[in-house]
Amino acid sequence: MSLRRTVLALLSVVSLLALRSTPAHHSVGGEFNVHKMLKLKGVVAGVEWANPHVYLRFDVQEPGGSVTSWRLASVPTAMMRKAGLTKALLLSNGQPAIVDAYPARDGTKNLAYIVKITYADGHHFQFAPDHPEPVS
Repeated sequence: MSLRRTVLALLSVVSLLALRSTPAHHSVGGEFNVHKMLKLKGVVAGVEWANPHVYLRFDVQEPGGSVTSWRLASVPTAMMRKAGLTKALLLSNGQPAIVDAYPARDGTKNLAYIVKITYADGHHFQFAPDHPEPVS
């Protein structure tokens, strides 16, 4: 009986440690408002190519001349590779682009989920369905 309790206690501790070390992963709809769409005009200034998701730094020039940097979440690296996308393709040599994106649900400033990016030369990449009308 003592051995059985020891084994059960050990399994419980291992299970709790495994759960604690597992990073939280939220759905797009859980973290971003999929019922609103932003339209941003700017330049891809950087790409964070890392798991669990690739992030784009998107610089938007404001009417007064200042630049606002947005952090745009996207799909996992494996999905990017499977679609044939690379960091270099996303950067597209600094050419202007238009981004449709879902804003952060919790109101975090300058954070959104990229739905579609269309570059000045007309090529684009689609990351999610774009059903809502842009709000800004």
